[in-house]
Amino acid sequence: MKRTLLLSTALTLLTSACAVTSGSGTSPPALTGGPWLNTAAQNIGPSLADLRGKVVIVNFWVYSCINCHNSLPTLKGWYSKYKDQGLEIIGIHTPEFESDKPTENVIASLKEDGVTWPILQDNASANWRAWQNRAWPTFYLIDRAGKVRSVHQGEISSRFPQAIPGLEANLKSLLAEK
Repeated sequence: MKRTLLLSTALTLLTSACAVTSGSGTSPPALTGGPWLNTAAQNIGPSLADLRGKVVIVNFWVYSCINCHNSLPTLKGWYSKYKDQGLEIIGIHTPEFESDKPTENVIASLKEDGVTWPILQDNASANWRAWQNRAWPTFYLIDRAGKVRSVHQGEISSRFPQAIPGLEANLKSLLAEK
C-alpha cells in the first residue's frame, strides 16, 4: 500500500512539474539584485515595466543544470525567430550550489552557449523567493501588458519535446495580441 501511494505521488509530481499552466494574469514581482550580464552596464538591466509592450519569457535557470542547458537551443531558436515581433527573454541565473555563484563562470557559460539575452545573476535567491519559484528550469510567459499568462516547469528540448508546441502556441498567441 505504501509503495503504491509513493509511486502515485511521484508520478503526480513529475506530471505536474512538466506541465504548461495558465497564469492568473497577475503582475510578476520586480526584478532585483544583480549583477546583470549581457547588458550595457553590469548593475543595470531592463525592468519588467521597461519591457511593457513586449512579450517576455522569464527563465529561471542555472548553468550547471543539464535540463536548463538542454533548453537553451529552444530558447535561442525562439529568440531568433520572434525577437523582431516583440519577444524578449530575461534569464534569472539562480545558483543551486556554491560553485554556481562566481560571475566569471556564468559569463564563460553564456559565451560557450551563445546566450545573448539579458541575464540577472540571483546569487541571493531573492528573485527565486519573490516569484515563489520551485524548479530549474521554469519559464514564465508575460504578455505585453506585463501580466503572467502561462508558466512551464521543466526542460523544453528535443529530449522532452511534448511541452514545446503548447508553449510556442501560447507565445505566438501573446505576440499576436496588440
